[in-house]
Amino acid sequence: MGLVVDVGSCTECKRCMIACSLVRSGSVRLGSSRIEIQPDWPELPEIRVCRFEDCEGHPCVGSCPASAIGESDGLILIDAEGCIGCGACEAVCPYDAIRIQEEKALKCDLCGGDPACVVECVTGALRDGEVAE
Repeated sequence: MGLVVDVGSCTECKRCMIACSLVRSGSVRLGSSRIEIQPDWPELPEIRVCRFEDCEGHPCVGSCPASAIGESDGLILIDAEGCIGCGACEAVCPYDAIRIQEEKALKCDLCGGDPACVVECVTGALRDGEVAE
């Protein structure tokens, strides 16, 4: 399980962020999205999302003093009940894919295997599959 990210195909439409926020919060609240498109015009945008398999050593897991981050079926997941909102995981994430919101860490969990962002990405910038290098 993984997410293929092709930054060169991203048009910065933010459909992925909208879909994620709808799944996560029930409304369009881009701040609740677990993926973020960071424009860098005229350069390519930065797509901030957990890269699971492509993240060497999963530093967020070891950084969590509450042991609220762990691996399950190839995904790195955050236990919201155990999270103390300290921000240690956010500080070490090499993809800037973890955010603290309302004193809890948030990151992508691939929507449990059916990522809404992939469904909404019409350009193919986000695809299911093995993470590309």
